[in-house]
Amino acid sequence: MKILSFDELSSTNVWLYDKISEKNDISGTVVVAAHQTAGRGMDKNRWESEAGKNLLFSIALNVNFLEAENQFTISQAVSVAIVDVLSQFIDNQQLFIKWPNDIYFGDKKLAGMLIQNTVEGRMMGTSIIGIGLNVNQMEFSKDIPNPISLKMILGKDFDLENLENPDNLLNLLLSGIKSSVESLRSLENRIEINRKYISKSYRFGIWSEYFYQNQVKLLIINGFDKYGRLLLHDKEGVEIVCDVKELQFFPPSC
Repeated sequence: MKILSFDELSSTNVWLYDKISEKNDISGTVVVAAHQTAGRGMDKNRWESEAGKNLLFSIALNVNFLEAENQFTISQAVSVAIVDVLSQFIDNQQLFIKWPNDIYFGDKKLAGMLIQNTVEGRMMGTSIIGIGLNVNQMEFSKDIPNPISLKMILGKDFDLENLENPDNLLNLLLSGIKSSVESLRSLENRIEINRKYISKSYRFGIWSEYFYQNQVKLLIINGFDKYGRLLLHDKEGVEIVCDVKELQFFPPSC
């Protein structure tokens, strides 16, 4: 992998996507920024990060072996890979994947991601996987409802600069993500990743409150369809199928 490091960018995802627009081959390229001036999350959400304190990076991978209708498996594979790596440092029992791909420690957000895919006919093209992981930051804006960092959990700093060390946190994450996404070539591996994703899914199989159709409803998550939509049902057994914009975890801090 080719790692490009910048002191500041508007967005690591945007930098890579611009290269695609210019017809450049960016497969295997990693872009790291100490600070992002316009970091983005899911659904146009803003990602705030103190300069130099966290891991902000994007990796571009060739995923032309995947059918376009199966692109949610990329999100699953990356989420599972991040949980696997972080489990080397913090309690795995407290790590969860909040649908579709936020990483939680308990009820607090530790990492988020933005995945942008290109499609070529029926098949995928390139996947740009942007990650924001709270590492050494201790104070967050009050506008951010439920953040947590590795330092807040463990009480120690992580070295974010020594990229020559294969055990550097960034290198561990890159290796895990690349391997997990590559494993999607096998149907057997896709099934296993789906199993792991479900086993770590936040609130899976637990009755909880959600905002749905402008009201708070008591629902239970019982699965995901192939397009990544959330499958829930209510106390009457009525199934509800939701896309990202159609349901909000309650309370709003989640």
